[in-house]
Amino acid sequence: MRRQALYWASLVFALTTVPLFAQENEKSSPTFALSIQVDTDASRIDPSLHRLLVNFTRTAVGAEVEQFHEEAKGMYEMIVLRDGVPANETDAMRDLRRYRKRDGSPTIRNPRLLKMGESWITPLDVSDYYDMTEPGVYQITVTRETQPGFPPPYSGALVSSNTVTIVVPQKAGRVPGNAVEKPRPRFDLTISPEDPGAVPPDWVTVSMQNISRSAIRERKCWPFYGMYNFVVLRNGDPLRESEEMENLQRIRSDVRCPGNESLLEIEPGNVYADRVALGNYFDIHEPGSYVVYATRETYPYNPAKSVLVESSPMSFVVPEPPPVTDTPPDSH
Repeated sequence: MRRQALYWASLVFALTTVPLFAQENEKSSPTFALSIQVDTDASRIDPSLHRLLVNFTRTAVGAEVEQFHEEAKGMYEMIVLRDGVPANETDAMRDLRRYRKRDGSPTIRNPRLLKMGESWITPLDVSDYYDMTEPGVYQITVTRETQPGFPPPYSGALVSSNTVTIVVPQKAGRVPGNAVEKPRPRFDLTISPEDPGAVPPDWVTVSMQNISRSAIRERKCWPFYGMYNFVVLRNGDPLRESEEMENLQRIRSDVRCPGNESLLEIEPGNVYADRVALGNYFDIHEPGSYVVYATRETYPYNPAKSVLVESSPMSFVVPEPPPVTDTPPDSH
């Protein structure tokens, strides 16, 4: 295993390192060509989802090694014009740039080799990164540097794709329900009492396991409490949310984080757990038989690609209080 890791490391170094004299005198020549096309199947997920298929073709003698994690999106940049004016970037684009800056040379678990004339295709959801909700004619071009992640002048030559056009009509209607495909969930959810002996369980642990093949990276706003929602049944009847939960939903709807924010990262197969004060959001102290489910959207900030994930149920019983007995007066 160590010998294989050293082989890949040396191969990546050999294929991606530009000689010093070349760096000093001129940018590296392109070793690839780019072409893009619109993925028309994306509208089956949601009409507002606009996806490109980026075709990366090795044009030079030798082999190309995949350098970046899937979620780095191949270090592609996008030029998006709406009616000739640059479209607004979304928070997702800013998050992507922060991730790239933080993890510019990630380790690839199963790197691929691309020989001269061969290609690989990367789906690029351009509507994640640029606001394409307004009607208009959008012209999109994808670019990539020959050495992305390196500072100028070592970043190399800039390679541009062809330009595609996407027309967003006025009040685009949704595709008929039977033609819509829901995306696959990226994670599983489980819910359990933080203290197994506590009845009722005022604090619960909600665990998210990454079941996809790439890392989950999203911004986490700590005051939003993981963006989890809950279904709580007492004796089969749904309980109403408390005023505190209603207030939480109001601040979530504002989208902007009112407090501490960080980058949540969950590698494939790994689990991330949150503590949630369930007793603050629902009245679970009344006697009865309870069933609780945790739910969460896979993309809380991107409804076009999101699907609701529901945890397995958690059950507990709050017993009736013992009967109050009158103590007979002392006969003395």
